[in-house]
Amino acid sequence: MADRESELIARLAPGVAAIDAATWDRLAAAPPFTSHAFLSALEASGSVGPGTGWSPAPLLIERAGETVAAAPAYLKGHSQGEYVFNHGWAEAFERAGGRYYPKL
Repeated sequence: MADRESELIARLAPGVAAIDAATWDRLAAAPPFTSHAFLSALEASGSVGPGTGWSPAPLLIERAGETVAAAPAYLKGHSQGEYVFNHGWAEAFERAGGRYYPKL
């Protein structure tokens, strides 16, 4: 088994606002749309979050207690606003006893 120093741990945070801004921005791939300020403004304004079908769930990768990678992510509670509407797949899966939502 690998030692804990080389282990990568993936976790979902409850939102970008819960993450240190300097840490997030150090890892942001292509500001401004992945910046802490922009993503936390989406959360604070209600553009994402309760009632929208988009629940913030940013992905963090940690090694030895340090965040080494981060990516914005959202749990979807519906298929609205997507390029491929998969309502039929969702309904069929749920009729078969599965749970289609939330999806990442």
